[in-house]
Amino acid sequence: MRPLAAETMMFKAAVLHDVGKPCGLEANSTKYLAGDAFFESATRAVRTHGGFGCAKAFHVERYFREAIIGLIAPVSQQLMLCHIAEKALGLPKSY
Repeated sequence: MRPLAAETMMFKAAVLHDVGKPCGLEANSTKYLAGDAFFESATRAVRTHGGFGCAKAFHVERYFREAIIGLIAPVSQQLMLCHIAEKALGLPKSY
């Protein structure tokens, strides 16, 4: 479900951007959902391969390393959640 949610938010952000409306909330939601889905699928692949999940021959370990980048760069998931809480929920700035 997360990949579908990320794709839906991506299209919403793109439409808002194309018509010149603010789309930061949707873009941050997209990156959060996509990064989470990528990390979950990479983790599952490593666990499915067992001991071979760490072997370079299967490229699974590379996907796992690359999945972590989606969680921390260029903005960490914690900062994305802070932005979403501030803009969508009206909570005070916490960073």
